[in-house]
Amino acid sequence: MSKIGLKLIVVFLSGLLVTILVLSIISTTMSSSIINNIVQGDNISSVNTVQGEITDEIMRLRSIVVTMDSLDLSLKGYEDRVLMFWNNQKERASEFLALYDESGTVYFKTDNYELADFDRSRALQGGWMGFVNDSKMDLTIQVCVPIERDGNKVGAALCGMYMSDNEFLDEIKEQTDAEITLFSGNVRFSTTLTDEKGQRAVGTTMADNIANQVLTKGEIYQGEAVLFNQKHYVAYVPMPDINGNIIGAYFSGMSTAETDAGQTQLAIITLVVAVVIGALMVVVIVIANKKILIDPIKEANIIAEDMSHAEFRKPKTTFKFARDELGDFVVKLRATKDELNKYIDDINSVLSEMATGNFTVRPKVEYHGDFAGIKKSFDEIEDSLADIIGNIGDTSREVRSGAEQISEGSSMLADGTSKQASAIEELSATINEIAVKVNQTAQNASDASGISTQTADKITFQNNEVKNMLGAMDEIKEKSDQIQNIIKAIDDIAFQTNILSLNAAIEAARAGAAGKGFAVVADEVRNLAAKSAESAKQTGELINATIEAVNKGTVIAQSTAQTMKEVTALSERTNEYISDITSATEEQSDSINQIKTGIESISQVVQQNSATSQQTAASCQELSNQAAVLENQIEKFTVLNR
Repeated sequence: MSKIGLKLIVVFLSGLLVTILVLSIISTTMSSSIINNIVQGDNISSVNTVQGEITDEIMRLRSIVVTMDSLDLSLKGYEDRVLMFWNNQKERASEFLALYDESGTVYFKTDNYELADFDRSRALQGGWMGFVNDSKMDLTIQVCVPIERDGNKVGAALCGMYMSDNEFLDEIKEQTDAEITLFSGNVRFSTTLTDEKGQRAVGTTMADNIANQVLTKGEIYQGEAVLFNQKHYVAYVPMPDINGNIIGAYFSGMSTAETDAGQTQLAIITLVVAVVIGALMVVVIVIANKKILIDPIKEANIIAEDMSHAEFRKPKTTFKFARDELGDFVVKLRATKDELNKYIDDINSVLSEMATGNFTVRPKVEYHGDFAGIKKSFDEIEDSLADIIGNIGDTSREVRSGAEQISEGSSMLADGTSKQASAIEELSATINEIAVKVNQTAQNASDASGISTQTADKITFQNNEVKNMLGAMDEIKEKSDQIQNIIKAIDDIAFQTNILSLNAAIEAARAGAAGKGFAVVADEVRNLAAKSAESAKQTGELINATIEAVNKGTVIAQSTAQTMKEVTALSERTNEYISDITSATEEQSDSINQIKTGIESISQVVQQNSATSQQTAASCQELSNQAAVLENQIEKFTVLNR
């Protein structure tokens, strides 16, 4: 049995059990209420029976008095006949008879007559019938009829019965099956009830609350009470006397022993019947539950189990479902499985084509509901891939073209750098020659200082040397001009290198992630070009300083020639001029050394530029190769034409 079926049966059994219990309780309660109402009705009927019997007894007693009066037996002088008539008419020993004259004096009475109260005036006026609570004999029923002769009241006849006669109540009990009691006040005057010892419960009192309701308020009391260890249904009815005053109460009570046994038996029968009906219903429900619920749920569970394991290709179930909500549900579930199977087959077909690089395939199944988003996603994927692959193809071609351009530029940069290196070597050789000549000039200045004392004798020789020095100065200026031109060429090369590196950086940025490495190389080339420009600038400044120094030397030489003309007169100042020439020569030597150092720096930069340009060319070649590989890979994809 399935879990849901078991749960339903448990729920039903619980409901059935609760229903049985509730019905049993309701049945017991209703039966108890019905029995209570019936018993209380019986109690009232019993009281009515008592009242009826007492009324009948009163009417019987009245008929005796009326008959006796009609026979003139109620007159004086007929006492013997009255006694004989009475003995024939009375039915109980508790009955009594008395005859009064017009003064109220008793002139005949039975032996049991012991009444103390007699209202003569009322007896002569009309008499009375009913209960009288005599001050001596307590509770009695009496019939008092006036005796008339010739329209005159000549006396009264009183007939009655003492209500202490329990046999009278026993006779009524046989008719009603109820316990009967007559209360005088709140005391049981006569009763059929017996106490725990089996004695009549005469003299016991009613409860205060009952006495208040019945005797004081004059209301009927009905309910339950425990009397002498036995539960009873009871009814207390007020008892009025001949004046309408409540002097006691009628009591009827029925033991609950029989009703309790009946209720218990009814409850047992109800429970047994309910259990039998419940058992039959359980059998019917189990059978119906299996056919209507359990078996369809098992089949539905098989379909759901297949779907939960993504097994949509299993054969359909052959179970015949009923035309109800559960059957409709399972049929729809089976249709859902078939529909999902179609979707999965179509998705597998599309993805298989995509796996081979074919992105032009479209879903063949019409997708409905929330699955419509899958078809839309396929279309968007194919459109996006077509755009992406197309863009990648275009980019790869542009990268390869840019890489080839950068490679050519790098080769040209390498050639220019080699030419720079050759020019730097020539410049370095020229500077070395200048350095030699400057050193020679310094040596000459030193010699001139040594022979300054011989100036006068060798003035002509000195003039020639000055002329030679002027020629050397011109040569230095010429060489300096050449160096300045070379520096300008280096500066132009550095400018072109910087432009090429900027172009390389732009192409690297276009290449994206693939050109990051080349961008670094382009930055390095640009930095080296900047350094070359800076070094060329410094070298130019040094050359300018050298030219200025040469110009100063020329001025000095010219001044020396002029001085030589005047050497005769100014010989004492020769040493001073020679000292100036020596200082200027030393400055020239220092400037030449600085130029030499700058040329060496330029040479190192040019060598670095040459190495970097070669590396850049190699990187560009590798980038071009990778772009070609990427282009070959992209050609394997088939996308929609855009």
